[in-house]
Amino acid sequence: MKNTITKLFIFLGFVLLIGSCSKEEEKQEEVIRPIRYAQVYFSGGEAFQTFAGVSKAGTESQLSFRVSGVLTSINVVEGDVVKKGQLIATIDDSDAKIAFQQTVAQTQSSKVQLETMKANLDRTKKLYEANNVSLSEYEQAKNSFSSAKAAYKNSQQTEDLKRRELSYYKLYVPMDGIIAEKIASRNENIMAGNPVVKFASGNDLEIKVGIPEKYISKIKVGDKVDVAFTSVSGKKFKGKVTKLSYVADVSSTFPVTVLLDAKSQNVRPGMSANVTFQVQQKSSQPYMIVPVDAVGEAVDGQRFVYTVERLDDKTGIVHYKTIQIGDISGKGFIVEKGLKEGEMVVTSGVTKISDGLKVKFLKKYQQKI
Repeated sequence: MKNTITKLFIFLGFVLLIGSCSKEEEKQEEVIRPIRYAQVYFSGGEAFQTFAGVSKAGTESQLSFRVSGVLTSINVVEGDVVKKGQLIATIDDSDAKIAFQQTVAQTQSSKVQLETMKANLDRTKKLYEANNVSLSEYEQAKNSFSSAKAAYKNSQQTEDLKRRELSYYKLYVPMDGIIAEKIASRNENIMAGNPVVKFASGNDLEIKVGIPEKYISKIKVGDKVDVAFTSVSGKKFKGKVTKLSYVADVSSTFPVTVLLDAKSQNVRPGMSANVTFQVQQKSSQPYMIVPVDAVGEAVDGQRFVYTVERLDDKTGIVHYKTIQIGDISGKGFIVEKGLKEGEMVVTSGVTKISDGLKVKFLKKYQQKI
């Protein structure tokens, strides 16, 4: 009997222990996620759009040889900082050297012939003055000297031309700058005028941007823009629009040129950039704006937010709501459809919550735009 009572007490204690643990687990399961939220209002504001572009030097050209031939050397690579007069590449000039040496020999021969004709003229002149030769012989000596003089001058001009042409087989840097692209390779047969390298010079740096048809009419020469480079994190540059194209390119966008206000040593030609244009001025027309971080994107591409239904001063319930957005302003997306003024939306961590989740207000900030 005593054993039976003891077992009964042990059993009751075990049941009470399980119940206590279950209650503890229930308490632990009731975790309320903290959120931040903002209240949306109508307001007039600017609208901005960001487009990708590529930087290039303000002065960019393709350097080429004036003669054809086999490329025997190329002494630069892409990105090289080069100085005026530095040798870029050479073409096989063996035939040109032979032709030049032939003109040098011809010039020397013409010079000897000229000296001979000059001596003959001087001798004939003295004989003529002494009445020892006829006038016709004297005239013939003068003509021979004139012909030799003309031949020598022609040889000198030909030699100068061949010497100048010999320099065409070497390609030099025209001014301080950067090798933006190496186009040709060693042992390649180069035609006269075909580019060997793309050369960038000058301190100006431009960004080439393609603007869709929807926005090109809202951009003007002189507009101020913000430029961010993917390789230069945490820094923004100012620029202005300098050129607008009125004809679309093959990508069906309109080329726009942006000039950076100041050049940085960290920014070089060929870098990817994001350029932000103001496509809508401040207006009295009301806009409803939500922070960028408040907007999520579903698998089907539909944009959504989580609105907050207040339960009390500290907690609420979130609700999934699809919205339609337009342009991006300086403070967030312009909402075209799906929200009402005064609604509260979750502003961070929208991928970590779900419809109907109970939440508590970590930090409230009211956004009035």
